[in-house]
Amino acid sequence: MSLDHASSQPPKPLAFEMVAATRELHTRINRLVVSRLPLALPPQAPDAGPYISGLLHLLPVYMTFEKLWQDIIPDTLPQETALDDERPKISERMHTILKELRIPQLFRSDILRADIKSMTGWSDDILDNQIDVIKRKGKLCAFISHIKQIIPDEPHTLIAYSYNLFMALFAGGRFIRASFEKAGDEFWETVPRPIRPTMEPCRPKSTAPSPLEPTYDLGETNRQSQTPLQFWRFNTAEDGEDLKRDYKEVLLRWESELSPWEREDIVRESVIILENIESIVNHLDSMFAEEQEEKPSIQIPKRPSLADRFAQTQFVARIRDSFMIAKERGVRSSLRSQSLDTTTTEEGEQESKGEYAHHDNVAADIELCPGVPKSMRFAKSLPIPPRRHARVAAAKDGSLKGKLAVRSSMQPANTAMPRPVLVGLIGLFLLYIFVRIRGIMSVGTVMV
Repeated sequence: MSLDHASSQPPKPLAFEMVAATRELHTRINRLVVSRLPLALPPQAPDAGPYISGLLHLLPVYMTFEKLWQDIIPDTLPQETALDDERPKISERMHTILKELRIPQLFRSDILRADIKSMTGWSDDILDNQIDVIKRKGKLCAFISHIKQIIPDEPHTLIAYSYNLFMALFAGGRFIRASFEKAGDEFWETVPRPIRPTMEPCRPKSTAPSPLEPTYDLGETNRQSQTPLQFWRFNTAEDGEDLKRDYKEVLLRWESELSPWEREDIVRESVIILENIESIVNHLDSMFAEEQEEKPSIQIPKRPSLADRFAQTQFVARIRDSFMIAKERGVRSSLRSQSLDTTTTEEGEQESKGEYAHHDNVAADIELCPGVPKSMRFAKSLPIPPRRHARVAAAKDGSLKGKLAVRSSMQPANTAMPRPVLVGLIGLFLLYIFVRIRGIMSVGTVMV
């Protein structure tokens, strides 16, 4: 009973099935296009060259399936039976469906050709030669061959091509058009560089308006109406929204005439179309990625990661620690030199106090340095007592007033410190170092 109930339910709209089957592909293509679109706009692109390259890879697709549709459903009935015999054989039912769905204002081939010619200054012969070269290579060549084979054999698959390639102009196409409309006059007035992949040079643009531009006011500015973006515009009062509405209404009205296997073919072909479009977009991405590598000056700078910032911070902290340790050692050596160069006891005491004050300031700076671990402490150097015997001897010598007498390397100086005092000072210094080491070790043990 449940199976009979399920079979009695009407099928979902064909448009819904096509969208559901291609949703993941749509998402990937949209992300890739949106992320790469800035590379075709100022300041990354000084002219419309990358944009033209993309259009040159789309034009053969529209030209192929629109031409086949034209052959199956001509605008006028042929007068000669010979031509009628060469036309693909389709049923009267399918002929009616495709004829109802065929809305000439949706067709894009001629408009796209006019846009490219306007931007490049190429003649029809040059443009046809570029199209012929491009469509004979890579994924695009395989896609064109597939279209030429599948549509004559299964004419109902034209519904998949018309829906996916026409309706896309109203979704992502609006976003692309708005992005290029903001590019500025200088961008469109600049003659593009040679166009990839053939590197065909462009000619100065003609100032004559395109014959395919709208002849009525759509509410847009005069500058926008002259911009070569007619591929994304439609020659109707609602800028194509009425065409989109009419197409969906006709499809919904006639899809009930399709057999289940025809619907399956249409949904399957929709997936094939989007897979090939993704391949073309990836090909364009790789083609211009090579150009970005050739010109590193316009590459987008890579943002440093959190790990890079952490490593840089640790490196700077270590350099700062080494600098502060070296600075403190310099302070200690300067203290010793000051004690030898001082001429009087009073001057020596004042200079020693000044140096000790400076040493305290350095130590305070070290404590406040954020790069130094808090467990690290720098021991203050022991004060060096003034050497009064040397100063007294220098004071008695009038010719060497204010300076120490030069001592002979072979004769002991009479200013030598008594041995018991020196031994005592050395003992105190060793005891001080021992106490400091034990204190640091105890602190490290507690921290661990």
